[in-house]
Amino acid sequence: MVSVRRLVGVVVIAVVVAAVAVVAAVGLVPLVTGASTYTVLTGSMRPALPVGTVVVVRPTPVERIAVGEVVTFLAHDPGTSATRVVTHRVIGIDPGPVLRTRGDANDAPDPGGTVAADVRGVLWYSVPWVGRIPSTSWLLVAGGVLLLLVGASVLTPGRRAPQPQRAHQRR
Repeated sequence: MVSVRRLVGVVVIAVVVAAVAVVAAVGLVPLVTGASTYTVLTGSMRPALPVGTVVVVRPTPVERIAVGEVVTFLAHDPGTSATRVVTHRVIGIDPGPVLRTRGDANDAPDPGGTVAADVRGVLWYSVPWVGRIPSTSWLLVAGGVLLLLVGASVLTPGRRAPQPQRAHQRR
């Protein structure tokens, strides 16, 4: 029979491994490879990239970007000087090159085109749900709590089952 302590230990280890994997995917890998992370804030790329997904994009020369790829770029509001970062799919490439884009859930293409200087990168991979957490400070808190749990489970002595007594034989 599996003890509760052993089960808790396995669950704690699984949570620690999952947390380390998320931290590596969202923080470490982009840092080491020169990639960037962005959080999807709207539903324009549903279902592929729902709200709260963290996208990791790699810088890519615009000449190597193809129709169908998902790119992150700086979008300029035609009526003002405001800009915002957008992640949408390339639906066409005009001479220049100028990328024509559209969100998967949008009916109409994005207004204007995207020039090479505004392209931040091409989607490399994404991590769902992580962007719904308001701040990355949760990683520090979660990591500290998990370390405390692991430390407590390692340092707490377990109860051992009583050993059966052997009968002494006299000779």
